[in-house]
Amino acid sequence: MSWACDIVAMRALPCLAPLAASLLLACATTPPEQPHPPATTLTTSAQACDPPAGRLTLYAIPPPIALDWSSPNKLLGSVLASRTAASQLVKAGDAAITHSIGHVNVELDCGELSIPLTGQTDTGASNDWQAGTNGAGLLLRDTPGAMDAMPDIGDPAETAADIAARSASGRLVRITFVVNRAMCQRLHDFHAAYVAAGAYAHYDGASRARRLEGAGCAIFGAGMVDVGGLLRRSLMTPAWARTEMIGSARIANFLGTPAYRYGGNLSAVDATGTHYVWPKGVDVPAPAAKAVWIFSSILDAWNGPEDVAFDVPGLTGAMQTELPFTIYDPEMMATWAESVWTQGTAQALGVTWTAGVSDAGAHEITTDASCIAPQTIGYADDNDDLFADSDLL
Repeated sequence: MSWACDIVAMRALPCLAPLAASLLLACATTPPEQPHPPATTLTTSAQACDPPAGRLTLYAIPPPIALDWSSPNKLLGSVLASRTAASQLVKAGDAAITHSIGHVNVELDCGELSIPLTGQTDTGASNDWQAGTNGAGLLLRDTPGAMDAMPDIGDPAETAADIAARSASGRLVRITFVVNRAMCQRLHDFHAAYVAAGAYAHYDGASRARRLEGAGCAIFGAGMVDVGGLLRRSLMTPAWARTEMIGSARIANFLGTPAYRYGGNLSAVDATGTHYVWPKGVDVPAPAAKAVWIFSSILDAWNGPEDVAFDVPGLTGAMQTELPFTIYDPEMMATWAESVWTQGTAQALGVTWTAGVSDAGAHEITTDASCIAPQTIGYADDNDDLFADSDLL
């Protein structure tokens, strides 16, 4: 691998991860969506309960070394260290794919509505040298993507081998939802629409999977949960996602276009609880004539006095100079799931989980979601605020 690839191992960071056609799903087998309570827990009525029909499983793979998100430079440094450790896992037979920044795979076992083991991934066909000059813009780059299950541009055999090896070595944790047939239909149809729209071709950190914009791997996994309404997003996002306010001086698109395309994950909540949502459909200004080199001192912080106002009318408060950015993170998902697993049976994210061990030996937490009626709102018709419940329009 070239030095340029080493410098920009961060090109895989959009996987950490939590998509622009507006498609409505109308399905005769889907019952009407039940009223939702305030953003604290999921409730269902006895009349809404259908027999269990299948299982949605998210395979959360943490990086071998915890990533340091305290600054862009520390993040990259920890990614490089994790790459070395990831290679050792593969050599030891504990994994088949390095996944140095973690990964999330999904699988739906639902008879004819099943989705084979898959997940959003990248094809490795990005311009690594240019990426090394874009600073925190690395997180916004739209690179060529694929689904793991795709035989030509994905890696189906390697993915299956990786899940098997990691299950045996304890290098992943399974998050499983027992679902009814209507939920199977909703999830199956969303996956089919995502693939049919070619959304998988867009691998980046700013996109929202459920809007068919594209995604990173954890963004896609969380998007499956979100589009079904299996967990309240106002609870899921804080537990599973990293959020930052990225200063304008840290973002460049050297020798590229003077902007990064809009994505639905350009949303954040700061330490005071203030919610920020980037204007819908507005691309992010990024100078094409300026380079922000990885490891330069300006990347020792996510924002600072060097930041200047974005050339976007109507921005207020901190968002005048800082971009809200949230990305679902395999490390956070895996850490959360392991914490729940240690409790045996626990309430978390508004539902009850039971700890167990899968046939392959992996830790698994399972919730019976068969009484949850699937969402019926259009995939792109959700709330713009990633920290608000998707059905609160």
